[in-house]
Amino acid sequence: MTQLESRAPVLSIDIGGTKIAAAVVNSKGTILAKDRVATPDTESDSSLCDAVEGVARGILAQAGMSLDDIATVGVSSAGIIDTGKGIVVFSPNVAALRRTPLKSMLSERFGKAVKLGNDATLAALGEWEFGLKRSVSDMVYVTVSTGIGGGIISGGRLLDGACGAAGEVGHMTIDVNGPECPCGRHGCWESLAAGRAMAERTVKRLEDGDASIVGELCGGDMEKVDAHLVAIAASQGDALAKEMVATTAYYVGIGLANLINIFNPQIILLGGGVTKIGPSLLEPAARIARDRAYVTWACEVEIRSTFLGDDSPLLGAAALAMDGR
Repeated sequence: MTQLESRAPVLSIDIGGTKIAAAVVNSKGTILAKDRVATPDTESDSSLCDAVEGVARGILAQAGMSLDDIATVGVSSAGIIDTGKGIVVFSPNVAALRRTPLKSMLSERFGKAVKLGNDATLAALGEWEFGLKRSVSDMVYVTVSTGIGGGIISGGRLLDGACGAAGEVGHMTIDVNGPECPCGRHGCWESLAAGRAMAERTVKRLEDGDASIVGELCGGDMEKVDAHLVAIAASQGDALAKEMVATTAYYVGIGLANLINIFNPQIILLGGGVTKIGPSLLEPAARIARDRAYVTWACEVEIRSTFLGDDSPLLGAAALAMDGR
């Protein structure tokens, strides 16, 4: 990445499975205005773009601005992105994004240049550019939420890969005989350490007859069990829920150890809903990662929660939009 060159604010958009967020961001990384709407339940890419355009124009009005005041547009999207072609190849949680030429579609609507990237990759960029303020040259960002994603800064550069799809750390194999992942493969890190995996393990134990207040918290509806509910139960001292958090921490740590060995980062930043469980998950995960990582014998790595929180993808999209490339 070059130094950020744009002095005019940029429009930043983050498209996820449950929400579409938009913000107006200045060159210092200050969010001038921000809003979000629910991601429409549609398979139509045009309808999705309608929602994106709606929240974007709304946020500009909130900031007292128009598209004429905006330099460029940065878009963060969940899924596999072909950045060279500006296409979302596949997004597992957004049905409208299947071989979708999102870059050109939004550029036509906004009349502005659009830059597109993967949400977790851009979250890494946002954390590096505006959180760490480029104080390190090698870092890894990991989001542990319903799924797992990541982004890598190596030698002071965002690692893109051959077609912009680098950083899909959630789909490295941890256990060849492990559970099936939403991607269709078995034993991915995501299938063991993500929020969905925690919920599925908990439901199985409840169905096997284990006692837990999780059953009461979900009102007996197992479909309502998620990582947040398990975390609430654990915070109230529930033995099964605490075990589920510990198991998830173990698998998070195993994956982090692999990333330490591969990328030798100075720092790993952890974001996403599951990491909000806090020290009971983060501390054992970090300890396991350091114990199992070979390269920590040579140099220590800092493992901590993000600086920017849920704004990481939005600010990463803004940094991408501001970049002079």
